[in-house]
Amino acid sequence: MPTATGSQAAVRPAKLLWILFTSYFMFGMVLNVVGVIIPVLIKQYNLSLFAGGLLAFAFYIAFGVCSVPAGLVADRVGPRPVVLAGVFLMAAGCAAIPLATSFGVTGIMAFAVGSGVALLQTAGNPLIQHLDRPENYHRNLTLTIGFCGIGAFLGPFLLNALQSAGHSWHTLYFCFAVLCALLLAMLALARFPDREVVSGEKLRVGEIARLLRHPIAITYSLAVFFYVGAEVGTASWIVKFFEKVHGVMAQTAGRADGGLSSFALPPLPVLTLSLYWGLQGVGRLISGPGIQKLGPRTMLRAYAMGALGCLLLAMFAATNVTAFAFAACGFFTSVLITLLFSGAIHSFKQSQGAISGLLVTASIGGAIVPPLVGLAGDHFGMRAAMVVPALCFLYVLVISFIGKAKYEEEESGAHS
Repeated sequence: MPTATGSQAAVRPAKLLWILFTSYFMFGMVLNVVGVIIPVLIKQYNLSLFAGGLLAFAFYIAFGVCSVPAGLVADRVGPRPVVLAGVFLMAAGCAAIPLATSFGVTGIMAFAVGSGVALLQTAGNPLIQHLDRPENYHRNLTLTIGFCGIGAFLGPFLLNALQSAGHSWHTLYFCFAVLCALLLAMLALARFPDREVVSGEKLRVGEIARLLRHPIAITYSLAVFFYVGAEVGTASWIVKFFEKVHGVMAQTAGRADGGLSSFALPPLPVLTLSLYWGLQGVGRLISGPGIQKLGPRTMLRAYAMGALGCLLLAMFAATNVTAFAFAACGFFTSVLITLLFSGAIHSFKQSQGAISGLLVTASIGGAIVPPLVGLAGDHFGMRAAMVVPALCFLYVLVISFIGKAKYEEEESGAHS
C-alpha cells in the first residue's frame, strides 16, 4: 500500500506547473502593457487624463471584487474550475477589446480581463505548491514571479513590433486572445491534483472581518494598497509623462528612420516602461541574498527609500536621467510587495489564509491611484501629478520604520 507521501508525490502533475508559468507570463503581458495603451485611448476618444486612468481602474478593481469570492469558490469546488474560468475570461476579454466601439465598452472588457487574472492568481498561487516537491516551492514561486516579469517586459516590445509593421494596437489584443485560448486548451487537457491534496486552510469571511480590527492587518493592508497604487500609478503614466513634460512621443508606426532599429527598439517612453517592469522582475530574482544578509526589515526600508528617491528624481530630471530613474524605480519596487506580505503573514499564528486574502484584496490600490494621478494631471500637470504615487511610496517607507509586523527571525511570540 503506498504511503501518504508517496501517494501525494504520485499525483503531482509537473507539466501543469509549466502551463501555469506560461499563464503568469501571459497575464504579465496583458496587464502591464496598459501604460502604453492609455495614451492611445486618450487620443482616440479625446479623453481627459482622469478618464484615461479609468482603464487601469477597470483592470485592477477586479482584484478587489473577485479575489475573496474566487478563494471561497476554490475552497468549495477546487482550483481547476476557477483557473479555467480565469483564463477563459482573459481570452474573451482580450478578444472583445478590439471590437469595442466606445471607451466604456473597452473598460468593461478590461474588467473581464482583470477578473480573469484575479481568478487565475487566487486559485493558482496555492496550487503551485502541490505541483512539485515541497522543497521546490519557494523556487517555483520565484520562477512564477520571474515569468510574469518577463511577460511585462516583452509586452511593449511586441506592441512596438506590431505597430512598426503597420498594424493597429488592436492586433496586440487579438494576439493575446489567441495565446490565452491556447493556454485554456492546455489547461483543460492537463491533469490537476485531487481536491484532497490541495485542501488546506479555508478562507473564511468572518476571519477577515475580525482582522479588520487588528492594527497590523489594517496598517499592512493599507501598505499593500498604497504600494500597488504607487507601482501601477507610476507605470500607467510613464509614457504620458514623457509626452507632456519632455515632449517625447511614443508613436512607433511610420517612424522616419524605418530601419531595423525602429522595428526592434521602442521609442524612449515605451522602452522606459518596458525596463520598469523588466528591472522589477530582475530585482525579484536577485534580491534574495540581500534579504538573507541584511534582513527583511532593512531591505524593506532600503528599497522603499530607493523607489521614492528614484521617482522624485524622475519628476525633475532631464529626459535621459528621467528614463534611467523611472527604470530604476521599477527595480526598487521589486521586493516591496513580498516583504509587506511576509511581515504581515508571519505576525499571525492563525488565520494566515484570511490575512493573505485581505492583503490580496488590498491590491485594488492599483485601480484607485492611476485615475487620481490622471485627475491631478488634468489640473496641475503631469510633473505635479506624480506626487500622488510618491506619497504612496512614502507611506510604505514610513511603515518600514514604524510598522509592528514580525518577521521570522525577529519573532519570539507572534500575534494570534
